[in-house]
Amino acid sequence: MAATGEHTFLSTEIVNRGVESSGPDAGSPTFVVRVRRRLPDFLQSVNLKYVKLGYHYLISHGIYLATIPVLVVVFSAEVGSLSREELWRKVWEEASYDLATVLAFFAVLVFTISVYFMSRPRPIYLVDFACFRPSDELKVSFLLLFFLVLI
Repeated sequence: MAATGEHTFLSTEIVNRGVESSGPDAGSPTFVVRVRRRLPDFLQSVNLKYVKLGYHYLISHGIYLATIPVLVVVFSAEVGSLSREELWRKVWEEASYDLATVLAFFAVLVFTISVYFMSRPRPIYLVDFACFRPSDELKVSFLLLFFLVLI
């Protein structure tokens, strides 16, 4: 079974080397058969689907893939240089948060969250429906309807 799969990736080539000039076969034509390995046909491969999917994911989420590692490195370098007590004191006791900084932080946070939710694809719901066709005893004629409306 492996030999049949291997056979599809091989190509043969017959090369004419001309007429043998010396030796026991002098004067006879010589040929060489070369067997080469071909590359697999990637267009017919099922795995190309996953390459396209990965490329789409990379392009769609490139901003996250580029910024998150940088933020992690910067944050870990800052936090790594402090002890636990120094970090606690710096965040809660020595921090001076003015109103402009807090408002700017929340504005950026709200903007980022709203861009995220607005850029998501909208769900599409396929709903099956059926029309109700009443039986003859439930139907009303136009004259009867007109009479019921006037009353």
